[in-house]
Amino acid sequence: MSLHSAYRTVRQFVLRPRQFFRRSSATSAAAGFVVVLALAIALTASVWYLGVLLAESTDATVTMDNPERPPDWVCEQHADDPDSAFGSGCDQPETVERDVGSLLREAASEYVGLAFFGTLFIWPIAGGVLFVAARTVGGTGGFLATLGVAGWGALPEFLRLAAGLAGLQYALGRTEFTEPFESFPTQLEAALASIQLPLLAVSLLVLVWQWSVLTAGLEEVHDLPRGVAAVAAGIPLALWGVLFLA
Repeated sequence: MSLHSAYRTVRQFVLRPRQFFRRSSATSAAAGFVVVLALAIALTASVWYLGVLLAESTDATVTMDNPERPPDWVCEQHADDPDSAFGSGCDQPETVERDVGSLLREAASEYVGLAFFGTLFIWPIAGGVLFVAARTVGGTGGFLATLGVAGWGALPEFLRLAAGLAGLQYALGRTEFTEPFESFPTQLEAALASIQLPLLAVSLLVLVWQWSVLTAGLEEVHDLPRGVAAVAAGIPLALWGVLFLA
């Protein structure tokens, strides 16, 4: 695909999405899967990067139980028995100091799998909801084509993701979280206060863009009038928006 052709396709998707969906390749489930897979990878990388940002912005330590030391009741019973395997490690200190930044990075890494597989899991559910909504109002299209439309409906999420990362980079780059650790949630809330309104505006813009894309896709795939397709796409999308923004 030439650069001019790619530009024309992108422009068509943004400004004339129904013309974009008139191509059979645009409504294939495979094309939708590629979009969703790319989003899952990007979201996974973003979760990991969020952990890095939080770690770099934190200068604090916290006292924790030493995971290398057995519980107190084990040490009380076996610490004086040199032949007992249970008493091994009882000479370790009961508590250790851990860097909060490292803990935050580790915590973020635990959500990497959820971000990836959760995104892939939501896609067929969204496609199924759109399919049922379109058929309820008289649509005639197939499920796989609707699944393709749902996949393309995820493309505007890249805008939300990019804005979120830029906002976090800006807010956390100007903040250094300090002790005590218990005040961390309050410090984080204060740091993010300046970007909440811009990110809300971007989220609303993304929802409107998704509505336009999904409406055009249901128009073409299910042969629906524009107003009917807008309702079929708008109701589930509005419910999703309320859950996301709540």
